[in-house]
Amino acid sequence: MPRSRPAIAAVLLLVLIGAGFLAGYGVGRSQAALGGDAESQGFALLRELLHHVRTTYLERQVDTRSLFYGAARGMLEALGDPYTRFLDPEAYREYREHLGGVFHGVGLFVELQGDRPVVVTPIPRTPAYRAGIRAGDRILAVDGVDTRGMSLEEVVTRIRGPAGSAVTLRLGRGERVFTVRLVRARIANVSVQGDENLPPAQRAALRATRVAYVRILLFNETTAREFARAVEAARAAGARGLLLDLRNNGGGLLDVAVEVADRFVPAGQPIVHTVDRQGRRQTQRATRGPKVTLPAVVLVNEFTASAGEILAGALRDHDVAPLVGLRTFGKGVIQSVVSLPGGAGATITSGKYLTPDGHDIHGTGITPTLVAGARQEGRSEAEVARIEAEQFARAFEVLRRRLSP
Repeated sequence: MPRSRPAIAAVLLLVLIGAGFLAGYGVGRSQAALGGDAESQGFALLRELLHHVRTTYLERQVDTRSLFYGAARGMLEALGDPYTRFLDPEAYREYREHLGGVFHGVGLFVELQGDRPVVVTPIPRTPAYRAGIRAGDRILAVDGVDTRGMSLEEVVTRIRGPAGSAVTLRLGRGERVFTVRLVRARIANVSVQGDENLPPAQRAALRATRVAYVRILLFNETTAREFARAVEAARAAGARGLLLDLRNNGGGLLDVAVEVADRFVPAGQPIVHTVDRQGRRQTQRATRGPKVTLPAVVLVNEFTASAGEILAGALRDHDVAPLVGLRTFGKGVIQSVVSLPGGAGATITSGKYLTPDGHDIHGTGITPTLVAGARQEGRSEAEVARIEAEQFARAFEVLRRRLSP
C-alpha cells in the first residue's frame, strides 16, 4: 500500500478537540449546541457527551485518553475509507517498526476486502508461514473476536503482540473454516529474496540458463538497498536475464517503489504520476543513475498491490518488461502518514496515482501482458503450488525468448 514516509507533523485537530472538551466542560452546553455550522456543533456534541460520561456514566473511573482515541478512530472510520485509519501509540509504534524491517507478530500482510481482513501474503520462515497460512485466507476471528466490520488497524493490533505470547486465528479458505494457534515472534522482515525458496527444479532451470530470480515481498526502508545488492550479485554471477517476482506483494512505501523502478526506467521518463485532492498532478521521473540492462519479465497476481502495482505499471508502460500472471489487486490510492500528539498517528488517503501512461488502476488493477494461472483463493495447497508453477513456467519461457543467443 503506497504511503509517504512518516512525517513528523503534529495534527492540531485532536489538540483542539481536547482543548474544547476541557474549556467547554459544564459551561454553556445548550447554547454551544446551537452553533451555526457543522464544526461548532460537532465540538459541542463531543463536549456534551463527555460531560454526561463524567457525571452520569455508572463506572466512575473512566480513562479519558481512551475516549479521545475512540473519538479519533470513529472520526476516520466515518469516512468509509479502509485505508484511512487512526493508530494509537502502540499501533503506530508497531507500524513504524514494520516499515523499518523489524516487528513482533506472526508474519502476515493483511488488507481489507469488503468487510473482512484477507491475508495478502505470509512472510517466509515466520509463525504464520510455518502454520500453512496462505494468501487469500480470510481472517474470520482473532482470539474469538469476530472481525466482520473491524478496521484494519484493530485487526493488526489484535494479531500483533510481544514475542512469546500466543494468538488464535479462525480462518476461512473457500468453504473450509479452521483455527490456528500461533506463538508471536520477532520478525526480521526481509523484503527481497533470491531463488533459495524455489523448488529445486525451478532453481536448476534458472541456473542452467543463467537467469537471475529476484522476489520483492514488500517495499520498506531496506528494499532499495536489498534490491541493489541482488542485482549486483546477479551481474557478478554472469546473469543473462532477470525474472522479477511481484506476486503477493502487498505494497509499502511509495518512494521506495519509485526508487526500484528508477533502476529500470530510462532517465527523464515518468515513473508515476500522483494526483492530490485539488486535481494537481505531480510526476516523478527516472534519474540518470545506474540501470538494470538485463532482459526482464515480471510475475504478478491478484495479490500484487499498491506499491507493487506502481513498479509493475512503470515497467509495463515503458515496455521494459512484460507482465505474466493475473490481473493485479487494484489499489491506486496513496496514504500520507502523520504523527499525532501523545505518540499516536494516522494514515490518511491523500491522493491517487496513475501509471506513466496515465492509467488509473484503482479498483481495476493491471492486466498482464500474458495471462497465466488462476486465482488462489479457496484452493488447496497442491492447487496453489500448481498455479504458481504454471505461472513460473510461462514467465520463464517468455524470458528465454527475450535472451540473446
